[in-house]
Amino acid sequence: PSVSSISPTDNQSGVSISDNISVTFYEAMDNVTTNTDNSTCYGSFVLSSDNFSNCLQMSSSPTSSNSNKTFTVDPSDNLSLYTTYKIRVTTGVKDTAGNLCSQYGTSGFTTAFP
Repeated sequence: PSVSSISPTDNQSGVSISDNISVTFYEAMDNVTTNTDNSTCYGSFVLSSDNFSNCLQMSSSPTSSNSNKTFTVDPSDNLSLYTTYKIRVTTGVKDTAGNLCSQYGTSGFTTAFP
């Protein structure tokens, strides 16, 4: 299993500080998690502005759509202005058959006024 797309896209600029973050896989996935109680980088789908020394806390677990191919997270607070954020999907993500996903990371997207 592997990632087919992300939103915001890699190297995108002018992203709204209130945007949600999503990842779409080529096939149905299971066990997609994120950090919901602090800024520790744990879970299989994380967002960071400091190269994963810390990660943004999310308001809840990822919501799934598109037959468990797309997972969306909502940061607990708005993103910071003029900041570059990177997305990482770890090898903890599995497809419904139990196969592990390869780690996936982005160069980042940059925020601006909404």
